[in-house]
Parts: sequence; structure tokens; C-alpha cells
Amino acid sequence: MAVNGTGILPIDPTLGSAFAIASQKLTLWEHIRQGGIWIWPILTFAFLAFATSMFKLYEIYSVKMPRTGALHDILAALNAGRRDEALELAKSVQGPAREMLIDAVEHSNESKELIEEVMYERMLELQPRLERMLPFIAVTAATAPLMGLLGTVTGMINTFKLITIFGTGDAKQLSSGISEALVTTEFGLIVAIPSLIMHALLSRRAQSVMANMERMAVAFVNGLSRKN
Repeated sequence: MAVNGTGILPIDPTLGSAFAIASQKLTLWEHIRQGGIWIWPILTFAFLAFATSMFKLYEIYSVKMPRTGALHDILAALNAGRRDEALELAKSVQGPAREMLIDAVEHSNESKELIEEVMYERMLELQPRLERMLPFIAVTAATAPLMGLLGTVTGMINTFKLITIFGTGDAKQLSSGISEALVTTEFGLIVAIPSLIMHALLSRRAQSVMANMERMAVAFVNGLSRKN
């Protein structure tokens, strides 16, 4: 009791409801367990999609592109008849464009049509490496909400079974089925949305690398002074 000044008045205006709400707060583990059996496949897909996304994020964004002016130097050496110098410049290029430019220089005495085919072959070899594992992330983004929906249906079926046995008088008896129905949908969306974003981001980056390779191939062929 406060004799002088101010003090705390021990009155609960909610008549105990606040304490009841506080006691119902669940830990993350308890919240997950409410999802029933279908929460585990969703979490498995989430872990695998996350690991795959981190690996592809590092793999794709670590792809090095040639320095500005590298292609111009190679073409200048070729057009001046210094083929060996052009080959050394091509070998000094970083990233996946290196092999493509080496092949192009080695076939620079051939027709432009053949040079295009050689460079296009190298691009076809690169594309599967860039896009590998991306379909799994897309599958996760599409599958996780469906698993959540399946968990929702399962939870509602269990809820109706409890209603058949106990009726609708006691809401506590129905809470397990309702929790399973809602938690699986929640986690399905939590997994699907980031997976969809990561797939779009990584696919855009892979397409950007391929587009740069294509532009370089076109510029190389167009930059040759010899007419075939």
C-alpha cells in the first residue's frame, strides 16, 4: 500500500480474462505441433527449399562476367591478324564466357555461321547448370499451399467427427481440429511466398547471365571485319 505519493492499484479490469489469454500463449514448437501430421511435410519442403535457395543464390550471383572492353580487345587483335594474342586475351576472360570466346577465336577462320553454332553450343551447355534445382523451388512454392489446404481439410474432418460425438456445446473439444485446419494453411503460405519470390529472383538472374552471353556472341560475330 502506498502511504505517500503514487502506487500500483491491484485491480484487473478484465476480471481475469487477461491472465487467461496470457496463459494460452504457445511456444513456436507447440504452435507447430498443433498442425497435425501434414505440418511435417511442409516443414521438410521448407528446409530443402531454403537450403537449395541459398546454394543457388551463391552459385548464380558468383558467376563472373567479362570486364568491360574485353570483347573489344579480342576483336581488335583478331581484326589486326594477331590471332595468338586474341586467344590469350580470351583465356584471360573470367566466368563462363571464357570457354565460349576461346572456341570463337579458335574458329575465327571459319564461316560466321559456324562461329555462331560453336558459341551457341557453349551457351546450351551453360544453361542447364544455371537452372538446375530451380524447378524444385518452384515445386515447393506450388506444393506448400496445397499441403496446407490438405491439412485444412483433414482438420475440418476431425472437427466434424468431434461435433458428431460431443456436439457443439463445448468449444474446447473442437479446438484441436480447428487448430490443425488453420496452422497447416498458415505454414503452407509462409513456405510458399518466400519460395515463389526466391524462384523469381534466381530465374531472373539466370536469364540475365544467358542474355549477356547471347549479346556477347552476337557482338563477336558482328565485330569480325572479315565477310563470309
